[in-house]
Amino acid sequence: MLTVKKRLISMFARWYTSDKRRAKIYRRAEKKLLKRRKQGHGDCYLRADDPYSYLLSQVLPQFCEKYACELRPIIVTHLEDSCYPERQLLADYALEDCQRLARAYNLEPPVKRSSLSEKASLVLCEAAQGSHPWKAIAAIFKSLWVAHTAIPGIQSANIPILQQQLTDNNTVMIKRGHYLTAMIEYAGEKYWGIDRLHYLERRLTDGELLFPSPDQNNFTGTADSGKGKVLSCYFSFRSPYSYILLTRLFALADHYQCELELKPILPMVMRGLSVPTSKRLYILLDAKREANRHDIPFGYISDPLGKGVENALALFYVAKNMGKEREYVLAMTKASWSKAIDISNLKNLRSLCHELALDWPSCESALMSENWRDFAEMNRQEIYEYGLWGVPAMIIDSLVVWGQDRLWMVDQHLSRGQ
Repeated sequence: MLTVKKRLISMFARWYTSDKRRAKIYRRAEKKLLKRRKQGHGDCYLRADDPYSYLLSQVLPQFCEKYACELRPIIVTHLEDSCYPERQLLADYALEDCQRLARAYNLEPPVKRSSLSEKASLVLCEAAQGSHPWKAIAAIFKSLWVAHTAIPGIQSANIPILQQQLTDNNTVMIKRGHYLTAMIEYAGEKYWGIDRLHYLERRLTDGELLFPSPDQNNFTGTADSGKGKVLSCYFSFRSPYSYILLTRLFALADHYQCELELKPILPMVMRGLSVPTSKRLYILLDAKREANRHDIPFGYISDPLGKGVENALALFYVAKNMGKEREYVLAMTKASWSKAIDISNLKNLRSLCHELALDWPSCESALMSENWRDFAEMNRQEIYEYGLWGVPAMIIDSLVVWGQDRLWMVDQHLSRGQ
């Protein structure tokens, strides 16, 4: 039985992620567009030293022209520290991730460079105010991330005006509830990065997409080509993205016949890292969108934060010793993210263990032990050694990827026999 507080949170999450609510937002936004007699208008937040913004700048000139939509470029410089607990690790990983994304989308990949000066942001801010800004912005980003050539100058008289504009843009971004750059907000919905652009495209056309997602529900390589390889997955019982990944991850490991190691860690907030409200809400909606695409039930939630997570971690090693870690992890995450079952409740826990045929005396003993903390800490240290801090993360051979939407990168790696 959920407590009153948990029941209210669960009801809010179910409403907030519901398809009915999203459809209502779409209808309201479309009515506004019809009144203005426009195909659409949105905002796109970009940052000079963000490689994801650079990738987006390459495709938006073509995107806006094809769909006759107006996306207003908003150049920002400030990021909330609370949203980026490991900023340097993110910067290092983002560059490599964007290089892989660029190859998948046939774009020019970013080249590593030193930190950008204030001038880069000012020049982008000035270009954003032009009547046809996207081609100019794309050219400037290319100078910054690929050519490393000089960018246009700025008249000294304009500098204070542009500096104030950047300050105003930073304020607007926070007020609008954004925590990421390379973010598009269009007619009631948010889309981060080039690999969410296909969702916006599908709103604008029933035809062929310019930028379809490379993350499909099929595997491209020969079965059993992963024999002898070990695929490690670091995950959290409190991560909705971990839950969305699991079924597809199991299918991939079975298809390629590679050994799968599941390595649970504590969620960020239980490791002293902050997750602000704006970030939590975006993740919730994006996870629902991704779950729908992969036909995974999602949205009837009982947040396992705290005792629920501790219970799940304690019993994971009982299930693992019985060779049932896959079934167990899927049952626990499904309980939290699609069935609103409170796994901090001992009665619920016992019922779930009974369904999995886990030995309950062994489970009771594990719940009274703190041994799981050592394993969780060891897994946390390992993921940092790979240059990551968040989950889900997958490591195989020399490939290190972060995010359930990067499973296709693992598939490509295995299909090439690497």
